[in-house]
Amino acid sequence: MATVPQRIFVVDDDPTVQELLKSFLGKAYEVSSATTAADALVKVRREPIDLVVLDHRLPDRTGLDVLVELRSIRQNLPVVMLTGFGSEWICAAAFRLGVADYLQKPVNAGDLVGTIQRILSRGLERGEAPGERSTLRSLPVPLSTPVQKAMGLIQQRYWDQISLSGVSREVGMSKYRLSHRFREVLGVTFRDYLLRVRLEQAKTRLAAGQPSITEVAQCVGFSDLPRFDNLFKRYTGLTPSAYRALHLGRQQ
Repeated sequence: MATVPQRIFVVDDDPTVQELLKSFLGKAYEVSSATTAADALVKVRREPIDLVVLDHRLPDRTGLDVLVELRSIRQNLPVVMLTGFGSEWICAAAFRLGVADYLQKPVNAGDLVGTIQRILSRGLERGEAPGERSTLRSLPVPLSTPVQKAMGLIQQRYWDQISLSGVSREVGMSKYRLSHRFREVLGVTFRDYLLRVRLEQAKTRLAAGQPSITEVAQCVGFSDLPRFDNLFKRYTGLTPSAYRALHLGRQQ
C-alpha cells in the first residue's frame, strides 16, 4: 500500500526557508507554506499537517500569538520556532507553549533539516501517525547535490566575499554548470539567491534596531553603502532607515 508523505508547513514571509526545505526534503516530505498568521491558521484548521516551522516575525502577528492559537486548534502538533532576535524571553515563552524545538536565524540548513527529521521520526517510532500518514523513518541530512551544498554555503557565509567561482570549486562542479543547475532547481540565479539571503538578514537586523545602517550593510556582505540602499529599497519598497523606523514603531 502506497504511503502518503508527511506534511511540513512553513509559516514565514521569507521564502528562503521554504526553498531550503523543498530542496533538501521535497522528495520525502510534502512542503507547503503561508506568509501570514491569518492564512496559516486557516490552513491548519482545514488541512492535515504533521509539523509546523513557524517564524516569530510575521506581517500581521507574532509567532507566539500564532502558537497560542495552534495549541487551541491542535494541541499536540509539533512546532519548530524560528526567530532572528534570539531574545531569551521569546525562547522561554515558546517552550512554555510546547514547541518541539527553537532555532535562531540565520538558521543553518543542516540543523533545521536534522531537527525536522528527528521530530517526525520520533513520532513514528512512538507509533503515532500524524495526519494518518507514514514515511521513511530516518533519512540522512541530504547535503548531497551541488546545489544543496551551495545553498548551505550561502546560508553559512552570506556575509563573506562569496562568489559563484569559489562555491563551484567547493561543491565540485564547474561554475557554468552550477549556475545552470541553480536556476533550474530554484528558479533564481546564484547571484539573486545570495542577494535575497543578504537582504533578508539585513531586514532582521534593522527590525531589531541595529543603530548604524553602515554596520548592517557590512555585516550582511555589502561594502558599498549606496548600492546596499538601492538594492534594499528595490527589494522592500523602503529605504533601510525607513524600514527600521517602521518596525521599531510597531514594537512600541
